[in-house]
Amino acid sequence: MTFVLNMDRTNISNAISDNLPADLGFGIDGVNTGILIYSVVFTLVTLITTPIVNKVGAHVWIPILMTSWAVVTWAHALLKNYPGFLAVRFFIALTEAGFIPACLYYLSFWYKTNELATRLSWFWGIQSFASACSGLISFAVFNMSGVGGLYGWMWLFVLEGIFTHIIGFIAILFVPSGPFYTKGGLRGKKGWFTEKEAQIAVTRIIRDDTTKLDKAPVTWHDVKISVLDTRLLTHLAITFLSIMPNTPVTTYLPTLIKGYGFSVTTGNLLTAPSYIINLIFSIIITRSADKRGNYAYHAFFGCVWSMAGFLALILLPSDVGRWNSYAAALFVSSSPMWHGMHIAWMASNLAPIGKRTLALGAVIGAANICGVPGSQIYRADDAPKFVRGNWVNFGIIAASGFLLLVQHTRYTLTNKLRNKKWSNMTDADKKSYLENTKDEGSARLDYRFRL
Repeated sequence: MTFVLNMDRTNISNAISDNLPADLGFGIDGVNTGILIYSVVFTLVTLITTPIVNKVGAHVWIPILMTSWAVVTWAHALLKNYPGFLAVRFFIALTEAGFIPACLYYLSFWYKTNELATRLSWFWGIQSFASACSGLISFAVFNMSGVGGLYGWMWLFVLEGIFTHIIGFIAILFVPSGPFYTKGGLRGKKGWFTEKEAQIAVTRIIRDDTTKLDKAPVTWHDVKISVLDTRLLTHLAITFLSIMPNTPVTTYLPTLIKGYGFSVTTGNLLTAPSYIINLIFSIIITRSADKRGNYAYHAFFGCVWSMAGFLALILLPSDVGRWNSYAAALFVSSSPMWHGMHIAWMASNLAPIGKRTLALGAVIGAANICGVPGSQIYRADDAPKFVRGNWVNFGIIAASGFLLLVQHTRYTLTNKLRNKKWSNMTDADKKSYLENTKDEGSARLDYRFRL
């Protein structure tokens, strides 16, 4: 399902390289406005999604969303002008936005804390694989230009919309409500687990995190403690900054490659290796983090990779040749994605469950609202090398790396301080604290942060 999501999200960059803006009568700045609208709407919807999922269930909500955005995807083929383009970008954001928060909430009830980061890296890694496939598919589909009176980019949206419809229908019959309810539908009469296996699957999750027993709806108190949690706000700031450079890079990568002297179809084909490299290194880094801890240091490696790539794009001479220019673009676009690992790290350090539920929506919102300023980084007056824009990208990634190290240091010092206070307390003091404290969740003196 996440494969289909990113196929549909990536096809806009491929369509842009196939002259979608020119065919509809606008330019780069018009594309940026579309990205801005998409980012704002997407963010607002993510903030209300997790409470909805908590009420109706992810297994119900996800297929509804998929069917909805499938309609909007193939509706791109009906576009005639710029207002129509802005309208479909509004509705595609409205229908896609709830998918990732719903999936994060859903996966947290299947995997333990020390298993989730790797699974989320696969989740985002599959999105990278989908982006690679999207480039390959567009290479073939763009050759259909003129068939049925449609542009090649129109056929891309039609075919991917139909594919999304099919997967959405399968999801209705395949996705269970949880580990204990896997019988029926395409899962078969016996389901995935025996009764004993289902009990083990549920028990291991609860033992890892007893807050998952709490199915109470999100309250205004949860909202209050979330807004006042500076550690959560730091995680959101890291997400906002670290994802921002992805907006110009992913949107204009096929166009950048085409500008180096490659054809439209070849330019889209050459985007594929970056996503494969991204997938491989993302999984390697996250598995290492799950095994060794120190998530911030592993994420910082990704920051260094990105900064080196942006420096290469900035400093490379304009007459260096198209393959050398492509190599620099390939390097920066293939930097490891540590977003999923960061979300798992954040979620493991948030309690009670209401705060975590809100945070899972907020962090996806932060990862998309950054598209508002991100959509303005590459401007028409800075084309085609976007030197100014890449300096901005370099600075943003450096800032996110700094915040990663600050957060790691803060968690480390807080754990040490709490250990010292706890060890200096008598058994009677500890008992009194546990029985009478008003501290809750991750603010408790006996709570330790995962590094």
